[in-house]
Amino acid sequence: MIKNEQSRLPLIMIIVLGAMTAFGPMLVDMYNPALPQVQDDFGVSTSTSQLTLSFVMIGMALGQFIFGPLSDIYGRKRTVMTILILMALVSLGCVFISSIDLFLGLRFIQGLLGGGAIVIARATVGDQFDGTALTQALAALLVVNGIITIVAPLVGGYTLAFASWKMIFAALTIISVVIFVAAMVLMKETRSDAVARLNFGEIIKDFGHLLSKPKFVVPMLMQGLTYVMLFSYAAASPFITQKIYHMTPQAFGWMYAVNGVGLILMSQVTAFAVKYISREKLLHILTTIQLTGVFLVIITTWFHLPLWLLVIAFFIMVCPVTGIGPVGFALAIEERSGGSGNASSLLGLFQFILGGIIAPLVGIKGGTNVGPFIIIIVITSILVIVLNIWLSRLIKKA
Repeated sequence: MIKNEQSRLPLIMIIVLGAMTAFGPMLVDMYNPALPQVQDDFGVSTSTSQLTLSFVMIGMALGQFIFGPLSDIYGRKRTVMTILILMALVSLGCVFISSIDLFLGLRFIQGLLGGGAIVIARATVGDQFDGTALTQALAALLVVNGIITIVAPLVGGYTLAFASWKMIFAALTIISVVIFVAAMVLMKETRSDAVARLNFGEIIKDFGHLLSKPKFVVPMLMQGLTYVMLFSYAAASPFITQKIYHMTPQAFGWMYAVNGVGLILMSQVTAFAVKYISREKLLHILTTIQLTGVFLVIITTWFHLPLWLLVIAFFIMVCPVTGIGPVGFALAIEERSGGSGNASSLLGLFQFILGGIIAPLVGIKGGTNVGPFIIIIVITSILVIVLNIWLSRLIKKA
């Protein structure tokens, strides 16, 4: 493992690696404004249309499980170059799709590849930094991620104003090619002891060792559950805002963009605060903010309060994700004993598999019934409170 003598990543690498981590918003947020149109075009139920999100998220989970260990063995750069060129080809295939079943299959493959890009970007940072520097480096990537989170729904929403939702995938094709070229020219191999042999036994053993450590498991669960909040919002908000509150896809894109600004701000506040506040205490503060947002979302949606209040509630619920995520990731990955790719893939597996399971459940009663969405975020909130208590006890024992 190479440890960087510099205290921070070069700006150009923040952009390249940040763009790789942004396959989440590119595959989800850019596509989200189109969900109601996808439902209408294919003539399927709300829950089935949300499977196009679910398959991406499950693919992302498995992609991190697969490509993290592969990049530990074959190297970060070689693995991610393969991923990016395949992403371009699969995205191009989505432009010409006519079957919902085939579309779901391609979305799953997109998720696999996107998850691979995400885990390799984070593992590359994990190769070079530890401690507070690691948290700050991850927060820097989230600035790029946040900018793309702002732009992605606007691109998706305004594409729908003059073209089919399939043109969103044409844009994804171009983006994948651009990132491929940037990675080919600028990315250096950070996994210096890569070898050409895959040992699944050692990988599973490393996973088992990590899962036996409460100091790995608790922050893993906390960062995973905060993404349940995010993915529940991603799956439910297009239908709540467009079918209940009658927002246009373009207005929905702007709401997403405002939340993207909040995500950037929170990542920067976290990077600053971690210098002065312990990461464990910071997690408590951030989850408290998120739970406040959850409470407001529940009250607003259940009683159908004004749209402006719903927008504020979503903002408060979603923004802490870019604080809780990197802090939880940094705390967990420091417990690794092997390569950072294994630990990073396990963290991503849990994060996205939950999102994949949750996405179709929020629409199980249809696009205008908020009951399942409320139940999911209430249960998640209870689990987050339990984990906060558990984390406090671990700190006291240390």
